This record gives sequence, structure tokens and C-alpha cells, in this order.
Amino acid sequence: MGLRNLLHTTTFRLAAVYVAGFAASVAALGVITYVVTASALERRLDARMASEMKALQADDRAGGLPRLIASVQVHQALHPNGAFEYAVVERDKRLAGDLTEWPSAPGWQDRPYNETDGDVGRRRFLVNDLSDGIRLVVAADPEQVDEVKQAVFYGFLSAFGAVLALGILGGTALSAALLKRVETIRSTAEAIIAGDLTRRVPVGGKGDDLDRLSQTINRMLDRMAELMESLREVSANIAHDLKTPLARLRQRLEAAQAQSADDRKAALEASTAHVDEILATFSALLRIAQIEAGTRRAGFAVVDLSDVFATVAEAFAPAAEDAGQILTASIRPDLRITGDRELLTQMLANVVENAIRHTPSGTRIGLTLRHDNGNILGAISDNGPGVPAEERERIFHRFHRLESGRGVPGSGLGLSLVKAVADIHAIAITAGDALPGLRVTMRFKPERQGGTGFGTLGEELENAGRTA
Repeated sequence: MGLRNLLHTTTFRLAAVYVAGFAASVAALGVITYVVTASALERRLDARMASEMKALQADDRAGGLPRLIASVQVHQALHPNGAFEYAVVERDKRLAGDLTEWPSAPGWQDRPYNETDGDVGRRRFLVNDLSDGIRLVVAADPEQVDEVKQAVFYGFLSAFGAVLALGILGGTALSAALLKRVETIRSTAEAIIAGDLTRRVPVGGKGDDLDRLSQTINRMLDRMAELMESLREVSANIAHDLKTPLARLRQRLEAAQAQSADDRKAALEASTAHVDEILATFSALLRIAQIEAGTRRAGFAVVDLSDVFATVAEAFAPAAEDAGQILTASIRPDLRITGDRELLTQMLANVVENAIRHTPSGTRIGLTLRHDNGNILGAISDNGPGVPAEERERIFHRFHRLESGRGVPGSGLGLSLVKAVADIHAIAITAGDALPGLRVTMRFKPERQGGTGFGTLGEELENAGRTA
């Protein structure tokens, strides 16, 4: 982790902007505080000098020059090293006071002042002309004011420097910590690009934004791994399930070459039917891939799910009757979801057709659709031989067929398409035991509550009496 990388991180740049803004605020506050403090101190000093001048002028008016000189001497005696210095001057001759120099013009003035120890200082003077050519001078050393102003200035300068230093250190430390975690994510991505699909981004356990990002990336990687595994499984299944039919097709075509014209025609017709089955398998695979890609989601609309169930039940009732089975339906009306009506119809039709194909004569097959704890619950159940518990999750895999169903026509893709449609609609679909038989349950998220609400017990019994 180089310093160059650290300085180019977004975190460091944001921290630098924040520190610069905060430092500018501290500087502005310092300037305002300095100006206000200095002005207040200077006004206070001027007010004290003016008050002192006013008191001495009152003594002059009350007792004349002798009284004024006596008052100045008293002030100096009481405060030999006080805040003020005085001078009573007559025609540039000092009559009283300890000032050695003073301005020649009346009013307020700031000017250098030669101290008794040889140093050059500064004094603030207030000069007033009295009667008979007498001039009264009051001076003050602004050193204390300057010291306070310097203390304020250097205090805020120190605070400004501390803000910059702490901001830079904090920004660097924060950037280093975040850069380390980002580097971990990047290295994980690089490892996955190199082919290690088992790598996952470590989660720190702090529950912060980067942890949530890591969890999302890990879920994405899990999904990618599932898709890759599914792709490998599909490729293997295609090679396994289509190799034998293609080999038989080749043998049949080779045998037809040596047959008579009538036999050759029958063989070609059978081969054509065989090719149609293979093409149907590829079409089913392409349709599943299209559904899993989510291309049909753009056409979602509000669908009357009750009508879809009723339509499928009505369409398959004759096929069930021809197979010696009984198809019944208990469908709550006006239940709606958001989805693709065509895909939902095909999903339901595949489950019903699967039940008809894989159960013997005399089996009862039931379709139900009802409310359940704020959701919509649909189910297709039968009292046939059922599916072993260890096989129930696998029946939705591509090309998976039970040993008992190997002789039944089909590609083994019907329930895979059912799972793909369920996933794109966020339908929770499970296969369970109907005691006896198989029960496929679908839990839908409703678009809105049906106009009939949850209904009464009488309505439920009335709906339960409907049969296809």
C-alpha cells in the first residue's frame, strides 16, 4: 500500500476537503475573535483614559493649576507603576507628571516613546488644552492590550495547526483502513477472474457499508457459482441424454439405407419424430435460459391468478379423465399477482401434466388456491406413488428423472421450467409429501387483497365444492 495510492483514495480526498473546510472555519472564527477582542480592549483602554482626563479636568476647574498639579502628584504617588502616566505642561515646560515626552497637538495619538531604560516603547496619548496655555497629558502603555491580542492570535494559530495536523493524520489513518478493505475486495475479484470461483470477500462483522457491500458481492458470487454449476450440469446432461438418441437416430438412418422403399419411409418418419423430440428438448433449454435471464420481467402486469388456475384445471380435465384420473379444483376467486400470464399458465400446466403422466389410473389430482397469512397459497397434490424424500428437491433440476419415470415420454425439463418461472416471479415453490402422493406448493405475493376478502366459512365450503 503506497503513499501514492493512499493519497488518491476517495476517502482521503473527502477527508482533505472536510479538514480544509473546518480549518477555514477555524481561521474565520480566529480573525473575527481577534478583531472583536482587540477592538473591545482598545475601547476599554480609551474609556479609562478619558475618565482619568475628565477627573483631572474637574480638579483644574475646581482649584486651578495648583489643585491640578496636586491631583497629578497624588495619582502618581498612589500608583507609581500604574496603568497611566501624566504630564502638566506650560509652554513645553513640564510642571508635573512623569512623562518625559508628549505630542504637541491635542487629541488622541499613538507614537513611539523612549523609556527610561533606553528601550523604545509605545504609548497612547490623550492631550487636552486647559486655560492660560496649560496642557494636560494622560498616557497609557498598550502593552497589556497587545499581549492579550497576541495570546488570542497565537491561540487560534495553534488551533488552526492542530486542526490541520489531526485532520491529515485522521484522514490518512481512515484512508489506510478503508484502502486495506478495498484492496481485499480487489484481490478477491482478481482471484475470481483468474479462475478461483470459491473465493469470497471477508466480512469484518462491523455491520458497516463495506460489510454490507461484501455480503452483496458474496451473494452475487454464490449466484454466479450456482449458474456456472448449472451450466456444467446442463452441458453434462445434454451430452449424456442426447448422445444415446442421436446414436439411435444414426443407426436407424443407416439401417434405412438397406431397407425397402416402404420400410425406408417408415424409418424416416420415425427418425423425423425423433429429431422433433431432440429439437423440443433444445427449445425447452433455450426457453428456460431466456426465463432465467429475466427478459420476460419487463412485460409483467397484474394477473388474475384465480382465472389462470381455473383455465388450467378446465384444460386438463379431459386429459385426466382419459387417463382414468379425477381432477378437482378449489379456487378462491379474484386473487391477483404481478407477473407474466403466459409463463404462469405454463408453470401450472407443467405441474398438472407431470402429475397426470406419473400417476396411475384412479389417482385423484387436486388444485387449490387460497389466502394464507397475507400471501396466496397454491398447491397441486395427488394421491399417487409420490416421490422419495431425498429426491423431492432434485426433481426441479434439469434432465432429472426418477427411475420409475424413465419409461414415460418427456425430456426431464418440465419441472426445470417450472422452477425458472417461479424464480423470476419470486414464488416460493416446494415439493412435499401429500400422505400419500406428492404435493407441490407455491406461495405467491399478492398484488392486492381480493374483492371478497378472506371470506366466510360458507364461501370456503362453496369454493371447495367446485370441480373441474
